[in-house]
Amino acid sequence: MKESKHIAINEAKWDKWAGTLDEKGKRNDYLRKAQNDVIALLEMSEDIRLLDIGCGTGKALAFAAEKNNGKGEFYGADLSEKMIEKAKETFKGEENFHFIQANAESIPLPDHSFDDIICTHSFHHYLHPIKALNEMHRLLKPAGKLYLLDPTTDGIMMKVIDKIVKLTDKAHVKMYSTKEFKNMFSVAGLRYLDSKVIMGPVKVHIGRK
Repeated sequence: MKESKHIAINEAKWDKWAGTLDEKGKRNDYLRKAQNDVIALLEMSEDIRLLDIGCGTGKALAFAAEKNNGKGEFYGADLSEKMIEKAKETFKGEENFHFIQANAESIPLPDHSFDDIICTHSFHHYLHPIKALNEMHRLLKPAGKLYLLDPTTDGIMMKVIDKIVKLTDKAHVKMYSTKEFKNMFSVAGLRYLDSKVIMGPVKVHIGRK
């Protein structure tokens, strides 16, 4: 698929979802829980600078700020214009929240800006995963950490599901195994530290610059 078409498909999908993402429901409640579980892994400090790539409406950043008593600087990037519009409206007047519409492969923020980066349930939509990881590496401070949550194809069932999803969802690219994540992290210059199971095949893969 051409890159421009892939981007357009993803923008349209997430723009459509933006209006209902914060509503109650089994899918959205699960996403909030998964984001909370990722935030629980972070080592917070009063001056933390945190970036959420694929931030949606900014809920994960809200969880992080709450955990940190409002201290720190919180940035969100998302491909969807409507997701970013909603995030900006939700956090209007909050001077330590910043949102930008951007492709994960090219985020217009300075090098070495963030202590931590999180990316939850969006990596399997990335057409060029290594480019995205290279960008995360660029944005992390030395010794900064990446927490990447995604369905992980360590078993045959998830490999089958991945193939089915690819046939039914044009926005989907690929789910990866733990071994593949380790290899991709290494190619991008990230040291693979650990993984944590969140629920079933969904894991957080943790890397350090």
